[in-house]
Amino acid sequence: MSDWTISNSSENNTGNWVYYVCTVLAQFANIHFSRHVDNHADDHMATNDNQYYYYGVTGTFNTAAQHAPQAVRDALVQAWNNYFSVR
Repeated sequence: MSDWTISNSSENNTGNWVYYVCTVLAQFANIHFSRHVDNHADDHMATNDNQYYYYGVTGTFNTAAQHAPQAVRDALVQAWNNYFSVR
């Protein structure tokens, strides 16, 4: 997790969220990690335009990401793995 730093937090209709960005690896510059404080099953990596999501707990993508370029899908999975392996 040392590659990732908190960039924001919010409380909204779906709960409490903490957002992280990778500050050291350029390959993840367009990706952020959304951590759901109340329900970690909702944690996900997403592109910064919020178009493509990867839910690492279930290993699934949102509908748009199912049709995303493979490079985008791979980057989301790699970012997820990086977040949880760098600790």
